[in-house]
Amino acid sequence: MQELPPTPERLDKGDITSVYIEDPVSKSDLPRLRSSGAVYALQKSGTLSDAQVAAAEQWALDYETGLLGARDPDASKQCGKPDPENALIARIRAADRCRYIRKHMGPLGEKFLTDLMVNGLSVQKMSEKHSKRRERIAGAIDFCLEQLADLYTDMPGDLWFNK
Repeated sequence: MQELPPTPERLDKGDITSVYIEDPVSKSDLPRLRSSGAVYALQKSGTLSDAQVAAAEQWALDYETGLLGARDPDASKQCGKPDPENALIARIRAADRCRYIRKHMGPLGEKFLTDLMVNGLSVQKMSEKHSKRRERIAGAIDFCLEQLADLYTDMPGDLWFNK
């Protein structure tokens, strides 16, 4: 995960999210900041729907919880107290959902989502990285998130709940 401190301008835009990622060395949860400025800018311009943004946010949460080891504060509490069993189940379900998305979107779709939602690359940075015009990248984001929203809508229920 890219660890760059947000600029004051980025903090003013209000699209910074704090997550806790397990550090494999210290075995403790460390706070990390995530920005998905490109997604919120495209939503504000009318390019992306609320459903697409919600799917992107859900995928980022699943990726960070299931694959990066972040803590899901909602799923790891029962009656206001930490519950390790619920936290483990939440992590397993998040990883399963990520595998489901990767299976249906492919590794390139997952890499695109990672650049956008985890690494917080802007449309301009993604344009430079992929040597494509910004308009094409914005269109690819729209298509990718439309597909992602459909995948979450049609996702089997056992990927959400305990069997």
